Amino acid sequence: MGMIGNWLESLDYKFKVTDGCVKEKSTRATCSKCTDACPIEGAMALQDGKPSIDTEKCTECGLCMMACPVQAIEGVFPKRNFLDNQLIVQEQERYSVKELLIYRAKGLTSIVLTEKTDTEWPDKIAETNRMLAQLGKQPYTVKESSEPMTEEEAYTRRELFTFWGKEGKSLVREVTPARWRFNHSSLNLASYYPDSQFYEPVIESKTCSLCKACEALCPKNCFTIMEESFAISPQSCTGCRLCTDTCPEQAITLEREIKNAGTHALELFKKTCADCEQPFQTLQQNDEKCPTCKNRKEGYLRSNIC
Repeated sequence: MGMIGNWLESLDYKFKVTDGCVKEKSTRATCSKCTDACPIEGAMALQDGKPSIDTEKCTECGLCMMACPVQAIEGVFPKRNFLDNQLIVQEQERYSVKELLIYRAKGLTSIVLTEKTDTEWPDKIAETNRMLAQLGKQPYTVKESSEPMTEEEAYTRRELFTFWGKEGKSLVREVTPARWRFNHSSLNLASYYPDSQFYEPVIESKTCSLCKACEALCPKNCFTIMEESFAISPQSCTGCRLCTDTCPEQAITLEREIKNAGTHALELFKKTCADCEQPFQTLQQNDEKCPTCKNRKEGYLRSNIC
């Protein structure tokens, strides 16, 4: 297929939820950020416990793509209008605070509002600027304009994608369907602020059994259990809550907090179980039994027959 054919194919690409969704990883996942963000009734709903998009109702506003904490929604992200490091907000366009934070990290400095801009924008900008202050970044300046933006002033769709990834990519690569679907890491807020973290996973060492479910399931690789330590890397956490949902001991809590990124580790102790005599790891220095034996009921597997 030629370049123009690829272009047309990509423009017709419908939004869809991929198997990267946390609800595909575990039936215990409670994430509902995509369905909560969708402004159209019935456009996105749960089917058999998993989010599904009704392409007939979907307006492709992109809010579900931006809201997904694990970038599991594919689609052509809607065109935005940029001019001289300014975001020109048009009538009826929908944005999220997360999207504005990403644009600020990419170099935009001002937001231009028109007379027909939705009334929610002042609160949205105030929330964005509050978070930028916590991140140690300069806030957006706000401008007002009564003049509509002309087609000549607006960035073309190709220029928009150059704005997102302008590190020398060729035009041919820019117009292929895979590039135009524009999802996954491009919408990962944490990657734009590598010196900061937005969430803090907290491990309750008294109840954690080191079952490794969090390490195995975390889509952002925030947990690493090694020979002598349990390392937590909060910077990459995007708040999907899969760790808190799947922890069998409910030993993980997730706190939303913007602060300087840092990695910390809990000390592990190597022990030999007093009952089964098998080696095990524990966060408690005084543990003498492995989690299996500790949780075993008194008299389990013992015969009552002489």
